[in-house]
Amino acid sequence: MRIELKDENQEEPQKIDENDIRYKHETDLTKKEKRELEKMKLASMGWKGKLQYIWAYYKPQMAAIVAVIAIAFFVKDLYENSRIHTALTVMVIDSYGTKQEEAEEKVEKALGIQDDPYEIVTVDESLRTGEDGVALESYSQMAFTTKVSARAVDVLIGSEDYMDGFEFKDEYFMDLTELLPEDVYQVFGEQDDKYSITIDSDELAEELEVTYEPVKIGVLANSENVENAVKWLTKLAEELS
Repeated sequence: MRIELKDENQEEPQKIDENDIRYKHETDLTKKEKRELEKMKLASMGWKGKLQYIWAYYKPQMAAIVAVIAIAFFVKDLYENSRIHTALTVMVIDSYGTKQEEAEEKVEKALGIQDDPYEIVTVDESLRTGEDGVALESYSQMAFTTKVSARAVDVLIGSEDYMDGFEFKDEYFMDLTELLPEDVYQVFGEQDDKYSITIDSDELAEELEVTYEPVKIGVLANSENVENAVKWLTKLAEELS
């Protein structure tokens, strides 16, 4: 009979604890045990391994979180934009427009809305006339027609040649003798027609950044901000008086 002697230096095989979650099949693990197992795996990894592990196993969750954050910012911006109201849009024909922001700030100050983030003024200086100075260039005419039809213009400012070129002024402009208080209208002096105001002022021409003088101002017949147009013209009359 052969008798084998036990080597005292030989390590005994490690017994597997069937209750140790490391040796359980994944399908046998509870949710709590799965979380504990993930923690153990992470604890044994370096920082690079942890990042790779997190990215591999939590990519869908991370993408969902990013998507939720993006949607939240989009909804917030949408809500904020919905609260913004254009108090007045002033269109200046043939302006070389390098101080548009300053012009808008001055109108906002005249309306008393300079500190209201939800009330804005737009000074549109994008339209140009042709060489004759009477009719708009084809692209500008298309843009003008579109904006007026959309009720996106309240006040129109142009040269005498351009403003007098409107054949049916009563279809485009309001009667300023009826729109403005009598004392305000009189400040502008005698006018050659009731649908626009002629102002001969170097200072105003400089503010509007136009090369023509005098300037003519009319209020569009379909303006949605008539009250603010009157308020601005009243402030302008005060400055000229």
